[in-house]
Amino acid sequence: MNASPSNDDLGLPINDLTSNSDTGPVIDYSSLAQYGLTDEVESRFKTIHEKDAELVPGRVARVDGISTFVHAGTADYRAVSTFARIVHDEEFEIEPAQPSVGDWVLIRSGKDQDPDEIELVLPRTSLLVRKRVMRGKDEGAEQVLAANISTAFIVQAATYFNSNRLEREIALVWGSGAVPVVILSKSDLLEDVDPADVIERAKLSAPEVEIFAVSAITGDGVEPLRRFTTAGTTAVMIGASGVGKSTLVNHLMGRKVMDTGEIRESDTRGRHTTVTRQLLPLPGGGVLIDTPGIRTIGLVGGSEEALAKTFPEIEQFLGQCKFRDCGHGGEPRCAITEAIKDGRLLASRFESYLRMGEELVYEETKHHPTVKTDHQRRMRVIAKANRQRSKLSKRPGSS
Repeated sequence: MNASPSNDDLGLPINDLTSNSDTGPVIDYSSLAQYGLTDEVESRFKTIHEKDAELVPGRVARVDGISTFVHAGTADYRAVSTFARIVHDEEFEIEPAQPSVGDWVLIRSGKDQDPDEIELVLPRTSLLVRKRVMRGKDEGAEQVLAANISTAFIVQAATYFNSNRLEREIALVWGSGAVPVVILSKSDLLEDVDPADVIERAKLSAPEVEIFAVSAITGDGVEPLRRFTTAGTTAVMIGASGVGKSTLVNHLMGRKVMDTGEIRESDTRGRHTTVTRQLLPLPGGGVLIDTPGIRTIGLVGGSEEALAKTFPEIEQFLGQCKFRDCGHGGEPRCAITEAIKDGRLLASRFESYLRMGEELVYEETKHHPTVKTDHQRRMRVIAKANRQRSKLSKRPGSS
């Protein structure tokens, strides 16, 4: 069973704001600081409150079906979000929004028997979204994991490191607008392996990304993570089930707020110990969003820039080939092929880059028949290039 923050834990009553009959509720913005309030967000809130004094600012802490749990400074709300809208340039434009954990929102208190309702959502500085995929099949829907995050802790168990998954997780985070930080957990369980060696392996999949080997049990390596969770910052923790996210959350919180589980040795999978995304104020002033284990990482369309950040060493060779339409499969003076041959570029990284790139192309073209035909033609070219590379690698003397 999952432990979650309650009003008793935080010492906050439900829906008990001090109010003034002429000006509406009195807003104590300083009390929102523990939930990651920044000067920019406070300024937006004040501008809107001047136009509609009955609106109460807060931050979404948890979404339970149709009910949304919101921290609103001196009170907590359970609100619905049927008519929530994004606010642009302080104008109440009609743009539907489904509030997510981390969103800054404005609530209108229900009168009589009416429920409290989230009416406005502030523009998001970042949005972590994944494509739902089940058993390799596209489910079509996108899932918002968290909003307004500055750092995403990507957690993998050091004992079960998966380079392909890490590349996808990093691309997912870069696409959100946040900064990825890789955490190799359970370093205390490594046998006859130096944690530094695992970090070096991870660097191949995560260039230009900070990587930490930690043990939430012993506390080794955890303290350096606190510089990403200072006052006014929001971090989210993502990873598969059983990699130690909940244990790490408990360590950062300084007390047990989450139940914990382990990876099964039979299939290297873990059980879901966190069952919903929730926002947790940290003792040092920052905010941490914990998430349930993610089994598959599906990328959403429009993440090309994220792909470039994930594979920076590949991007530098693109456009350097002799032929502009080079398929990178053995053509003369192909910069990619030459880089792989002389060891400047890993073939496995380039193959991942191609797979993820085609996935993004598919997402953007699947509803446009003519563009989809072009996509299929490109797929044939890439498939041919892959076959040619495979033949070259099997030749005697090839490395």
